[in-house]
Amino acid sequence: MKKKALSILLTVAMAVTMLAGCGSSSSDNAAGSGAAAGDTAAQSEVAGNEAAASGDKTVINFYYSTDLEKTASKEIAAFNAANSDIEVVGHSVAEGDYDDKVKVMTAGGSTDADIYWVRTPAQMAQYTENGAFVDLAPYAESTGVDLSPIKDSSLAGVTDANGAFYGYPTSGSCWMLFYNKELFDAKGIDYPENLTWNEYLDLIKELTGEEDGTKYWGGLMPIWTPNLGAIPTGEYLDDENLTRTKEFAQIQHRMYVDDASAPGIAEMTSGTFDITAYFQAGNIYTMINGDWMFRLLEADFEWGAAPLPIFEGEEEGSSVGQSSYLVISSTSKHPDEAYKFIEFYCTSPEGTSIIAENSDVPSYTTDEAMEVYKTQVNVPGVEYRFSAKILDEQKGEEGYASLIEAYNQELQLYLLDEQSLDDTFSNYAELRDEILN
Repeated sequence: MKKKALSILLTVAMAVTMLAGCGSSSSDNAAGSGAAAGDTAAQSEVAGNEAAASGDKTVINFYYSTDLEKTASKEIAAFNAANSDIEVVGHSVAEGDYDDKVKVMTAGGSTDADIYWVRTPAQMAQYTENGAFVDLAPYAESTGVDLSPIKDSSLAGVTDANGAFYGYPTSGSCWMLFYNKELFDAKGIDYPENLTWNEYLDLIKELTGEEDGTKYWGGLMPIWTPNLGAIPTGEYLDDENLTRTKEFAQIQHRMYVDDASAPGIAEMTSGTFDITAYFQAGNIYTMINGDWMFRLLEADFEWGAAPLPIFEGEEEGSSVGQSSYLVISSTSKHPDEAYKFIEFYCTSPEGTSIIAENSDVPSYTTDEAMEVYKTQVNVPGVEYRFSAKILDEQKGEEGYASLIEAYNQELQLYLLDEQSLDDTFSNYAELRDEILN
């Protein structure tokens, strides 16, 4: 069992990339190719060298995934235009390689990077435990930035008992239910809003079938957040009592296996699964995914959004989400200038409006950004995004990313009918104890 736990710890980087539309919650465009990313990085290196050679500006190197390319490039251009003494140089790394690259760079004490983009709170916990990032609290205090819009939400997940925090949240996410309006209209049935999980399962089972040689699925739900349904109840993978997590595993089994009302685990882990493309094909009634779909979906049919299904007795609008973060490397030679860029990107009206231009919701919401967002997103049901009661998708604590990997490993065996529900949770309990103790 110890060997099994060690394997999980070595492969934990896989767990924290599961929000790929997520990952994720903060992505710009998952379509960026490795070749394009390499070209961008190479151009950035040249630009950085030229700027450094001039000696006129302080060069700040900013590393991010191709997920963030569209927004990051605009933020860099706007900041550089407003600051004659600082030159931020962007380094875009292919989405599939990014998390591993940051892991290697921080572990090796690389001095190439001043700023990193970090995808999840669980990753933040791992990196900060190893002293990889700079405490931003003194900088925020010195500039007098108002942290109240984020202090009790996305910032809370990365703040320690002494008030230190190591990353500014960029954009936040919220899991929702999306539906093909045209398919529902053709059936003459109401759009799916404020459903319980049992109501949702009954609905998508009824809608699944074949018509005129075309297979229609009632539902579609990725496995990126394996305990998705339990989190809005306040139950996480480090809890001793996993009642809701177990109930949600049974919900997943019914959806993927018993009713076969959604594409199953084997199909979703085949290596070619693209959830956006699946839904855009037009033969799926509903999809559970994050609000990044407001940005990514380019369907040739009308679609809408509704709240995430909930357990009976749970408050309507309860959902799950998280932020990604900008951090300063502890090896940065120019932390003051790096902080100036981060504060601009994450808290200023101009910086947050750039985030909103890309149909993402800034974690630090400003009036200016919200006006921009409203002009960008006109999908029926988008208002549910702002009335949702969102709990953090991951805990920002050391070891939590390993728990996600361990649980997902065991859950998938259950959802492939390769082990029982009881064995799944018994095995996970052993792995959890080894990871945490």
